[in-house]
Amino acid sequence: MSTLLLDDVSKNFGDRAAVSDLRLECRDGEFLVLLGRSGAGKSTTLRLIAGIESPTRGEILFDGERVTALPPEQRDVAMAFESYALYPHRTVREHLEFPLRAPGRNLTEAAIAERVTQVAELLEIGALLGRRPTQLSGGQRQRVSLGRALVRRSRLTLLDEPVAHLDARLRHDLRGELKRHQKAQGATSIYATPDFSEAAAVADRIAVLVDGRLRQVDTPARLYDQPADVDVALTAGDLKMNLFEADRVAAFAQPVSGVHRLGIRPSDIRVLDRPDPSALPGTVYVTEPMGYDQIVRVEAAGQVVTARMPLDRGRFEIGQQVWLAPDWRRQHPFDPQGRRLGARLP
Repeated sequence: MSTLLLDDVSKNFGDRAAVSDLRLECRDGEFLVLLGRSGAGKSTTLRLIAGIESPTRGEILFDGERVTALPPEQRDVAMAFESYALYPHRTVREHLEFPLRAPGRNLTEAAIAERVTQVAELLEIGALLGRRPTQLSGGQRQRVSLGRALVRRSRLTLLDEPVAHLDARLRHDLRGELKRHQKAQGATSIYATPDFSEAAAVADRIAVLVDGRLRQVDTPARLYDQPADVDVALTAGDLKMNLFEADRVAAFAQPVSGVHRLGIRPSDIRVLDRPDPSALPGTVYVTEPMGYDQIVRVEAAGQVVTARMPLDRGRFEIGQQVWLAPDWRRQHPFDPQGRRLGARLP
């Protein structure tokens, strides 16, 4: 296990800043997730930690010791790349064994076999151990790449979108197993993803990156309930938060000084099939069944508004006249600069 500190780290590629003034701590044994859209700086941050890239400025510390100038092989970091990086001539078993046979490991053949079997079962690749990468699907290759990072104990485990190319069922199952496995090993892990649901499923804390800058670090629940600004609010959620111009809904939501936009989560909006003087009139744009729930997108207040509600609350058709009833007690108020005002409005 290990602690990590990125101390005002920046990375420029030419005149483009990929990461700027990043100060971030990962605690001993913590499962920290880097959350952000494509291009937010997640992969660059992982490559800086691993030593594959060097920072333009700033320091990287493991357990309080500077490792900024250390080459990757001296940092004792395991990393799973989204791009797999598999050797075509090696079998799956040989890929998993390779980190365990590195100089200084001194593991017995029995210990190596036990670790390979354990990780292969975790990732459901036990039947593939004799195959080579050309005989595997993209999802299978990703699991092998992930297994190579998990099979050995290291100071830090870095996982760059490790389940992005898996089918939905396996992705859902595996993310929980990953957290259980890492906690059982006492491993310090940093996991990058653009998917908030995935992040919330595994994270002790989530660090939100926007355009290479750290916007907020918090638990999944607090990040969802108390986003620091509009960008964080739009990133943290399986469905994008609805944003209303305050003056457009002033007749329905009590106006408060300094509020420029009001955010409402889709799960905090009811769709009604009959008129209500306190509700926003609109027209159903599209509906999407989601198991026991439904996503209803409605054209209202000059925009498309998304609501999520149980199927048993009514069925809706495209073009149907409806009324939206946001729970304004659950609103997120933002000032003209996009910052969330101190407390949720009553």
